[in-house]
Amino acid sequence: MTRQLKALAAGCALAMTGSGAVQAVVDTEALPDVEEGFEIGFFVKEPHIINPSALCFDKYGRLYVGAGPQYRHPRPDSPTDYIKILIDKDGDGRAETVKTFADGLNSVQAMAWRNDELWVANSPELTVLRDTDGDDVADEYQVVFTGLNNLRHGLHGLNWGPDGWLYMSMGNTWVKDHAPLPFRQLQGNKADDQTKYPLTKVYTRETYPKSYHPMNKRETEGGIFRCRLGGHDLELFARGMRNPWDICMDSGFNWLGTDNDPGGPGERIFMPVQHGHYTMRHPWVFDWMGKHMAVAPSSNLFPSVSGSGTGVVFYDSTHFPEKYRGRYLIADWTNNCIFLYNPIWDGSLQMPAETMRKVVDGGVTQGGDLGYKGAEGRSLFRPTDIEVGPDGALYMAGWGSVYGTEYVPAEKWTAEENAKYQGRVFRLRHKENALIDRKKWDTAKRKKTLAEWTFDELIEDIGHQLQVWRVNAQDELVRRGSAVRKPLIDAIDSSNLTEAQATWSVWALGHIDGRSGNSRTITDYALANREADLNVRIQATRILGENKAKDAIPALILLLDDKEPRVRLAAVQSLGQVGWSGNDDAILQALADETDRLALYSAWQVMRRQLPLEKRRALMGDDRAGIRLMAALGLMEERAATPEQIFALQDDGDLRISSVANDWLQKTGARKANVVLAAAERNFRERTKVSMKASGDYDVLFTTDGSTPKAGGTASKYAGELTIDKDTVLRAAAFASGRQVSKVETLALHRITDSEWADRLFVRTLAAKGSDNRYDAIDDGLQRGVLAYADGSGETITELPESIAGATLVRTHPKDAGISGKEFLSFEINLPANLYVAYDAKAAPPVWLKGGFAKIEGAVVTSRGNRFDVYQRSASAGWVTLGGNHGGGEKPGAMYQVYLTKAGLKKANLAGSVKAMDKADPAHGREIFFGRGTCFACHKAAGQGITLGPDLNGIRTRRDVEYVIRSILIPDEYIVEGFQQTSLAMKDGRKLFGMIQEETAETVKIYLPTGEQVVVRAADILKRDDAKNSGMPSSFIYTLSDKDVADLTAWIMSLQ
Repeated sequence: MTRQLKALAAGCALAMTGSGAVQAVVDTEALPDVEEGFEIGFFVKEPHIINPSALCFDKYGRLYVGAGPQYRHPRPDSPTDYIKILIDKDGDGRAETVKTFADGLNSVQAMAWRNDELWVANSPELTVLRDTDGDDVADEYQVVFTGLNNLRHGLHGLNWGPDGWLYMSMGNTWVKDHAPLPFRQLQGNKADDQTKYPLTKVYTRETYPKSYHPMNKRETEGGIFRCRLGGHDLELFARGMRNPWDICMDSGFNWLGTDNDPGGPGERIFMPVQHGHYTMRHPWVFDWMGKHMAVAPSSNLFPSVSGSGTGVVFYDSTHFPEKYRGRYLIADWTNNCIFLYNPIWDGSLQMPAETMRKVVDGGVTQGGDLGYKGAEGRSLFRPTDIEVGPDGALYMAGWGSVYGTEYVPAEKWTAEENAKYQGRVFRLRHKENALIDRKKWDTAKRKKTLAEWTFDELIEDIGHQLQVWRVNAQDELVRRGSAVRKPLIDAIDSSNLTEAQATWSVWALGHIDGRSGNSRTITDYALANREADLNVRIQATRILGENKAKDAIPALILLLDDKEPRVRLAAVQSLGQVGWSGNDDAILQALADETDRLALYSAWQVMRRQLPLEKRRALMGDDRAGIRLMAALGLMEERAATPEQIFALQDDGDLRISSVANDWLQKTGARKANVVLAAAERNFRERTKVSMKASGDYDVLFTTDGSTPKAGGTASKYAGELTIDKDTVLRAAAFASGRQVSKVETLALHRITDSEWADRLFVRTLAAKGSDNRYDAIDDGLQRGVLAYADGSGETITELPESIAGATLVRTHPKDAGISGKEFLSFEINLPANLYVAYDAKAAPPVWLKGGFAKIEGAVVTSRGNRFDVYQRSASAGWVTLGGNHGGGEKPGAMYQVYLTKAGLKKANLAGSVKAMDKADPAHGREIFFGRGTCFACHKAAGQGITLGPDLNGIRTRRDVEYVIRSILIPDEYIVEGFQQTSLAMKDGRKLFGMIQEETAETVKIYLPTGEQVVVRAADILKRDDAKNSGMPSSFIYTLSDKDVADLTAWIMSLQ
């Protein structure tokens, strides 16, 4: 019996594509592991739903799920997504009734009820659905916004706040020319579309005009937006994100969300604040975690480099034990788990109080981030959204085993097609505590209109875990206005409310008083003139800004000196909403000594919106260091700072200012000087000579331990040629009078060991007769996407024969294309090799090439469109000499390229590598990792290397030996999300392939497969696409033997 038949016999199912190919063996009944004390079960599963992405509860406490076949590559005639109601009337933990509420939708990725309106994020739309006749079927469809981004990184995270705004998170794929203006402005779309938003036309299910936005990887910038009821007053709240899938608020109206990283260092957890810029497409600096003062700070990273944060919820119910309350639960789609996140306040920023841990764990599927490799007993748990129900249980939407459906036109979408995919909703409860009894929450008031509820019944709901209940209760209190003002104040003053009840109640009071222009009571709460805890003071301070209470400006200025950083942050932000109104001097004096990281950041963001440009330029010379710093940071973000202004700050007595000035000069390329580092050999046998040269009369300071050179630190002054005799990471910069005037340059040098010398091919002593141009050898560096020449022009190799991938690349110089003769380029090799010369296919090859070489199949193509035939011969260890490029004729062809591979290598294979594990040598594996494997160019291990690729430390606890071997030999099989290559088509004709690690508004830094960094101007990028390749080289199958692969695997699996 075959493995697949055995799986079927055991109760597993085979997930199929439209072509019938097996995608995964799925044990459809297996459940994930849970923390001790919990139990988990299916609330609903396929065939009722497939690929669910959104959950929410309605005013009756019923669960809604958005799901369907739209994701991932829909076409205009693809079947649509739907929203279904899941009803568990008998309370057995499984929905016995599944009703379709709405369909005909694009990919549903978020939902939020408010009163009788269900707001739906179904990019490229934001849609409102209404059931006007109470039959549980939506009969009104209103498109509020359209033209938004596609479903890849689309619109998510709908949440109604106590301030009355609808908050939404949006990913970084492009919006269309007719999108609402704030979306276009974020992404730099300058279209002059005059469509008036919000749209107001109401459709039926049959007439609903679902639009279409094609998939591609045109990435820009994501952010957090907000609008008022009806879609009015849409505005940008925070920016600089890649794909913030979900956001949620805690009981004190503080936001927390997740953002998918562009590669390393990992998925982040962040606390969005108004005006915050979280680094993606920042004008001049990239800092994913916001350690840099120019970027809003983030809170934490996911435990693994690989991850994909999805749903986030704040647990404020009473079913889970006390130690889980007041905590966030965060879903990770990639790692198939739910994390528990315990926050603590560090000043005004939420930070983790302890390491995140898994409450639900579906285990590692070993199918790569985007795929799923199932097996008998292995759960299909890929959470996309999470919500807490009125019973206190956690409900989790779970994706299917295939990363999106294959295209099938809607008319051919049958039950059989649907059965190829999965989708489920899980329910997590705690065994020690009973679920909250339905009789306690599904009470008689649920059958009444809100107008019939008593004040106490409204207060009961206003702080509830269910978003719709607290929103509806607050709306009703605000509708009643002055009639409930005194009872509200009495409730707030009683200290009997939970934090959530107090938050939403004081905001209700703020809305009521805001209508009448009365800010006295709210001001008293903010100043603690009335009995108020910290949370009420913070909310009151925020309300004064929301109500634009100008008479409260003196109070807000006083609050800028409050001992509590969270109050100061609220006061800064409120003054930004109210306006400074001629109180500049008093406000600046209060802000001058601010030290809290987030409050200081918000202060200069507000300052640059309140003070005119020229006044802020003048403030760069202010006597107060804090004011100089804030003025400089604001001008830098607006691109209004000049090099001359920033040069003057390099010697500032305040270390914060001088550091920011140096960073800006380095990142923007406005340095006065540059430094060139050159080594006789980067890989050397005994020693190598290094020279350093600055472009001007400057000192060069350097370090040899990889640290950043600083004046007055441990850096040495370059005084002449330096001799290096061991592995060294050298970093150097130019200095004038102790001030850094160039960016830091890095040069990694490696001493070849005896075993490497006997095992690895090295090219040494390059010489080009009669040429002063630079030539260099990149050991084991030939990959698609690498630089073809040594001239720095950026021309890359875009195609090459598979058999020579991973060869050592000798970079020649295009300016020597006209040189002829039998002897031109010479070098020394330590081992017998296969020697390849790629020669311009349009030109006649020279005699020396025709005589001793044989032409092989395949060709090399560069990004300039040049095509090269490839010639090969054997070369003995020792000296190799090649002739000039010009073979005759009027015009020489493009300069040839040279590649070499170690002679005698055989193609490695999985079976042979697994067999060789019995005698694997981890020490040799370590040598390969840091040597010819070039793994350290992207992975950090044993304290060395660079964190570009997934974390390998402790990988043995997450992956097995076969997974590691397959990843080495077939890297495109398991592509970790965020670590696939990107293809950049440049306006000048170049094509670059690699992993994007840093991206500002001006530049994109891409790491080539060799580990080299190339920085390009964002404006010069014509198109960007997923290259559908791992960032890891695909050449190891040719350049490593079975034993090499086993040795490398053994060392990787030994990492702690």
